[in-house]
Amino acid sequence: MRSSQSLANIDGSPWFSIRKNWTTLSQIAAGVMAVVATIVAPPPTPVGTLGLRAFASFVVAILAAIFLLVLRRLKKQEHALLWAATAAILLFVTVVDYFWYFNLIDTRTEAWRGRTIVCGTELRPELRQKYGSILRKSLVEQLLDDAAGDPELIWTDRSIRASEDFLSISYLIIVPLIGGCVMAASQVATCRGRPPGKGVPLE
Repeated sequence: MRSSQSLANIDGSPWFSIRKNWTTLSQIAAGVMAVVATIVAPPPTPVGTLGLRAFASFVVAILAAIFLLVLRRLKKQEHALLWAATAAILLFVTVVDYFWYFNLIDTRTEAWRGRTIVCGTELRPELRQKYGSILRKSLVEQLLDDAAGDPELIWTDRSIRASEDFLSISYLIIVPLIGGCVMAASQVATCRGRPPGKGVPLE
C-alpha cells in the first residue's frame, strides 16, 4: 500500500505554504521584534527572562502568515481606506495596551539594589495585620531589605504569580498589535500606489 504524503508536503495546503514561507515570516517577526525592542522591554518575570521574547516572536510569525493571506487578497487601490481604518483601530488598541503595560510595570514591580522585582498585590497575613493592605513605597523598600529581596516573604505566592501573568499577557498582546499596525500602515501605501481595479490574482 502506498504511503500518503504528509500534509506539510502537499502543494496548496496551509502547512505547505507556512513551511515554504517560514524564512519570510521569521524575517517579518524579527523586524517587528526590533521595533518592539525600541518601545517596550519584556517584563522582569522568570518567563520574560527565559523565553517570553522568543515566544512573542513565534506568535508574530504565525499571525504574520494569517495577515499576509489577507494582504494578498486586499491590495486594490479601493482597499486603502479599509487598511487605514484597520491601522487606526490597531493603533488605538496598541496605545491602550501600552499604558496598561507600563502601569503594571509601575505598580507591580520594584527596583531593589539593581534588580527589578515583581511584587504581589496581597501581603502575607502576618504583614497585613501589622501594616494594613496598602504599603508606602518607602516601606516596600524596607521590607525588601528585611527579606533580602525575596518577594515571597512579603506577598502571597498567588498574588505574585498573578502579577507575573498580567505582565506577560500585556507584553504578548502589545507585540503583535505593533506588528499589525506596521503591516496595515504599509499596506495603505501599497494600495495607494496601485492603479484602480488592479488586484493580485488569487492562486
